Amino acid sequence: MDEVMRLNKLVFNESRLINRMDHEPLLFLTAHSGDALAGFKIGYALNRSVFYSAKGAIHPLHRRKQIATHLLYRMMEEATGLGFIEFQYDTFPARYPGMLILGLKHKFKIIQAIWNPEFNDFQVRLSRTLNHIHKAHYPEQL
Repeated sequence: MDEVMRLNKLVFNESRLINRMDHEPLLFLTAHSGDALAGFKIGYALNRSVFYSAKGAIHPLHRRKQIATHLLYRMMEEATGLGFIEFQYDTFPARYPGMLILGLKHKFKIIQAIWNPEFNDFQVRLSRTLNHIHKAHYPEQL
């Protein structure tokens, strides 16, 4: 967990992972390159049908290697297996344009955009229906 906290601090410059860790279910995925942590993704149920990816990070040395895409699909696969029918996440496009592009490239739709004065950016929520996501549906480049 120390590695995750260091990566979180490096990428987001904050020590908080998410506001609460007592969500049911709570999924926590990691990706490694050799022995090094390359990235993580954490998510939980918003309600009975919607799974929410709350946070994810990829180490700067491991970007552009499809790790974020792999973690996204792995979390969608897990959410599908738990019976969720929709998958959502938020992003701030001025700060993290890659996350908006990733979602749109992989069949997510923008369902909300609200101004967030704390981040001086729009907070954009993306959503996708989970149609029994499993490895056969992963993009070919993974």
